[in-house]
Amino acid sequence: MMFKLTPIAISLVLSLGLFGCNSDNNNQTQPEVTLPTTPIIDMSVLKYIDPMIGTAASGHTFPGAVVPRGMVQLSPDTFKGTNADSEAGQNPWHSASGYWDASDYVAGDVLATDLNIYGFSHTHLSGTGATDLGDILVLPYSNIANSENNAFDKATEIATPGYYSVVLNNGNIKAELTTTTRVGVHRYTYEKGADRKIKLDLAHTLAANNGKSLQNRVELVDEYTIRGRRVSTGWFQGQDIFFYAQFNQPIAHALIARDGGEAMEMKMGAVYGSINSPNKEQITYLDFGKGDQPIEMRVALSPVDWEGAQQNLEAETPTYNFANVKAKAELAWAQELASVEVKGGSEAERTNFYTAMYHAMIAPVEYQDVDGRYRDLLGGVRQADGYKNYSVYSTWDTFRAVHPLLTITNPQHATDLANDLIRKSQETGLLPKWEGYGEETGTMIGYPATAIIGDAVIKGLDVDPQDALEAAKKSAYYRPYDFPQIPDHTLQAVMAGQLSYYERDKCVGLPNWNSVSYALEFSYYDWTIAQMAKVAGDDAAYNEFNDRAYWSLNHWDQEAGFFVPVKLDSCDKEFTSDAFDPYSSDAYWYTEGNAWQWQWTFMQDLDKLTEVMGGTEGFNTKLNDLFTADANGGENHQDMTGFIGQYIHGNEPSHHVIYLYNRTNESWKTQEYLDKVYKQFYKPTPDGIIGNEDVGQMSAWYIMSAMGFYQVTPTDPTYTIGRPIFDEVTIKLPTGNFTITAENNSSDNKYVKSVLINGKPLNVFNSFEHNEIKAGGTLHFVMTADKSQAMAARLN
Repeated sequence: MMFKLTPIAISLVLSLGLFGCNSDNNNQTQPEVTLPTTPIIDMSVLKYIDPMIGTAASGHTFPGAVVPRGMVQLSPDTFKGTNADSEAGQNPWHSASGYWDASDYVAGDVLATDLNIYGFSHTHLSGTGATDLGDILVLPYSNIANSENNAFDKATEIATPGYYSVVLNNGNIKAELTTTTRVGVHRYTYEKGADRKIKLDLAHTLAANNGKSLQNRVELVDEYTIRGRRVSTGWFQGQDIFFYAQFNQPIAHALIARDGGEAMEMKMGAVYGSINSPNKEQITYLDFGKGDQPIEMRVALSPVDWEGAQQNLEAETPTYNFANVKAKAELAWAQELASVEVKGGSEAERTNFYTAMYHAMIAPVEYQDVDGRYRDLLGGVRQADGYKNYSVYSTWDTFRAVHPLLTITNPQHATDLANDLIRKSQETGLLPKWEGYGEETGTMIGYPATAIIGDAVIKGLDVDPQDALEAAKKSAYYRPYDFPQIPDHTLQAVMAGQLSYYERDKCVGLPNWNSVSYALEFSYYDWTIAQMAKVAGDDAAYNEFNDRAYWSLNHWDQEAGFFVPVKLDSCDKEFTSDAFDPYSSDAYWYTEGNAWQWQWTFMQDLDKLTEVMGGTEGFNTKLNDLFTADANGGENHQDMTGFIGQYIHGNEPSHHVIYLYNRTNESWKTQEYLDKVYKQFYKPTPDGIIGNEDVGQMSAWYIMSAMGFYQVTPTDPTYTIGRPIFDEVTIKLPTGNFTITAENNSSDNKYVKSVLINGKPLNVFNSFEHNEIKAGGTLHFVMTADKSQAMAARLN
């Protein structure tokens, strides 16, 4: 946004005493605090985390500072080209995380070195395919000509766990960022003798398509403190966030530009932007005068009020001590990563693995104040008592591997998240689907949270089966009139009309959007509900939802050999078999894919899927056809990347498919294709993630697969083997270690010759059960380079 500058604004007043004395001594940097030393924490593991991985191409990750599950993600917001307002500027797709490395990568060489930057904002999404946040933007500057944006040479960037640094070209300003859970900490070092200024922009948003500020309020509390509120809309409609910011140097002069008007002087104690006459855009310009000291800035966020933000700041960053905050952030990451230790593998593989763990631990975020207050999904303020409120649930993506992984590596956190989802249903009426920063978007299809809570129930976590069942049934029985408390736009987003047709016709006919995908997802989620009902002892619910789990078979066309679109009311096939095109990604048929990928999403009964595909031999042939199909077939690919034939690793519906070879006579192909995915689609480079990272899902797939196994069907507590990357992996469980070893392992020895779980052979389909992990034990692989020696699947 541009604003008009008066002559007075250009020649800023630099009186250091403008706002009075520093009664709180806030400008004094406190002594370093010695951190407790914990011998069991290996800090050296941090060298294998590279936050730049996924920041180029379509990975959509951000490189900025964050702690595990931190509400604050303090990161740079970049744009392409020289004009931030031009078409070449903020890209609606690639700006999803705020940062997009638009450099061209050829054989790993960076051809462009500079990126343009709006500034550093405090909230970001990791790896999503949709764009929002970028709240409370901060840009340091010395010259008013550089107060709109700046640029930097990528060679000056440093990104490590909990820390980000870069040197801005204009003004040669060194920016350093670190965080706690609720506070972003900035340190800006200016050239000697330069003016030290900061822009605080409440109008900035990453939601380039439809995002905008609705209401901003800001108050200059004293010469060291400014606080405010931002209400915005975009993908997250009606997002409301408060901030409380303090500086280590007194503010010499403050200006504010409101709704595109002239910049005017701010008065201490005045609130700019009232409830009755809100400003949609407010940009504050703070001048700290010339000086040798860096400007340190602490910005605390709150979802409740600015008093909560102040409490968060005082609790988590009581002093100005940038180095101490950075050290604590690093320690937090080292403690989280300590749950899994790997040995062997290459440097690149260890970097891929631990960076994947890093990405998988960013969200869901802790979304409440230090005193336990938070806002529910209806906007009401609640008090957490013995639990934590979380946000940023991309459930359609993360039910597949993120949450199953947590049931192994951090079962207490997996329990907390499942109970949090159930509690949100109890508070507001429905399970979340894609919820972010207190707002439900309704993005993606079905009611995927049932797979998360179902998996927790079936694995015996401390989740009440009856509560889980009741929450799941409410979503499956969805009727808008049952939830008058939920805003209409949320009701419409959470569940479209496809469910009513599914219940009436036992299929989803055209012209319903994503019709085949909806039918398949409804059936799978209904199966997860049936499993919860079985544990809860509710026979009637089990029978009902187990029956519903097979309705999507009405879309199966035996002649075509695919799940196909059907006609409304009758479930009659829409096409004759020879007219159906399985390469078509028509959005009325499928979600982000085509028939090739969606044929494998009948995960709830793979024996039945094998049967309709012609038995084990037919199932094997269908898999082979998938991986050898024309990768260039079809048009208008919807978010489809990472092709091997028509297997697309860059999107979630394919993630379990390679493991299905364990149900065939060619189980060695599981290892062969996994090896190809590892080498082609996961690299320790900015463009090293083949598709949207999707809030940890791409990473969680890699983590589980690299350890040597995967859960094909969440809510079925069964794992099947893959191709281990490392010689040894130790998972530190509450009940003892579970150790995976791979004998004779190397890049060439990719085939599994034999496997023992706790000294015993595997079950049918080269599988084992969750209860064989959670008590501790061993999984031992013997590897070989000889395909003829590869272990066959146990098919019965």
